[in-house]
Amino acid sequence: MDRTSLVLEDVAFADILEGIRANWSGGQVVGLVGPNGAGKSTLLRILAGVRRPTRGRVWVQGQLVDQISPKLRARLVAYLPQQIPDDTAFTVEQYVEMGRFAHRTLWGGLDTASRAAVDEAIERVNLLPLRRARLDRISGGERQRAGIARCLAQGSPIILLDEPIANLDVHYQLDILLHLQTLAEQGWLVVLAIHHLEFAAQYCDRLLLLHAGRIYAEGRPSDVLSEQALQEVFRVEARTYADPYGGHLRVSYST
Repeated sequence: MDRTSLVLEDVAFADILEGIRANWSGGQVVGLVGPNGAGKSTLLRILAGVRRPTRGRVWVQGQLVDQISPKLRARLVAYLPQQIPDDTAFTVEQYVEMGRFAHRTLWGGLDTASRAAVDEAIERVNLLPLRRARLDRISGGERQRAGIARCLAQGSPIILLDEPIANLDVHYQLDILLHLQTLAEQGWLVVLAIHHLEFAAQYCDRLLLLHAGRIYAEGRPSDVLSEQALQEVFRVEARTYADPYGGHLRVSYST
């Protein structure tokens, strides 16, 4: 896959975000971290073209995200919101098929490549036994995995995920994060909001820490999640140390 890029130039939105600048390229998992209300979800919606910034610009592969057609945007960017529909009669398979919107034939159908992409995505998130189940009859965690499968089936080089491991058992949390790492290794750019700081440190290449709508820090996890940042942004007393097995950052909270 060709390397892709996502550039933010002085992005602001109402009184929620201010002065957000970043330049990310393919081959990375970027984690958006920060307390509730810091602006993570709003920033993801702006990156996806769902909302327009009050000020500033977002470039996707050299094109302004809010000036390209929905079909082209879908070919470039896949977006998973925080809430997956729980009151619809669509099956898991039908929902994942919607991710192929930008690849449908002139008659609105799915070609062989699209059907293969849907099958592979459903299998990757371990939902094959539930592919015919309705979204309103499966658990919240299973709906979350269906949403991730829809993004994977879309085949876009940039994947934006808002809390993709929320409501999942630890086994599936780790499975999804490992899969996102693999996609990044293959050239995708993955940007996700994530609350679990130790998972963020372990599975993300870079972190952007938001505090009151502004960038507090951006860079390697070990640099961003400093003890000072944990105190000033998250208001907790903690010590950080390197995991004795994997070397990634760990956090020990004071009691």
